[in-house]
Amino acid sequence: MSVHEFIFKPGVWVGEGRVTFNASPEIIRFYTKWNIEKEKRNAITCQQHVELEGGESNVFNKMTFSEITPDAFLIELKSELLGTIKGKGVIDKKTIAWEFRDSSDVEGFEVYELQDNGDFMFHAEYTSGDHIRTIIDGRIWKKTLG
Repeated sequence: MSVHEFIFKPGVWVGEGRVTFNASPEIIRFYTKWNIEKEKRNAITCQQHVELEGGESNVFNKMTFSEITPDAFLIELKSELLGTIKGKGVIDKKTIAWEFRDSSDVEGFEVYELQDNGDFMFHAEYTSGDHIRTIIDGRIWKKTLG
């Protein structure tokens, strides 16, 4: 199993960052919460909630990580915005990353880099069928009780 607590061990992670688009100078701040559930049937399920600053709607994603080995995994993302897309991921001591390719409308990747304090800095890019690229940068950390 992975050395990382994020994704691979049950818990709650919270984070924040910014979203930009290649077609607009606008920067949107966001806040996120990940609920990572126990492993079931050789898969880990995560519920991700994203709240966009100034936005009326929130984004809810469900991710399932399966076929997990010490250095790779499969991912399935279910989202109201994107539908269901599947991808592959890799793991090493400092990084968790995945990509979605060959999807009908959306391709993209996410990279989470472990920091010395246990937080993760992340970068993601998604391109939709209309060639609009969404760029996401932020930080996520384990929520502590209290």
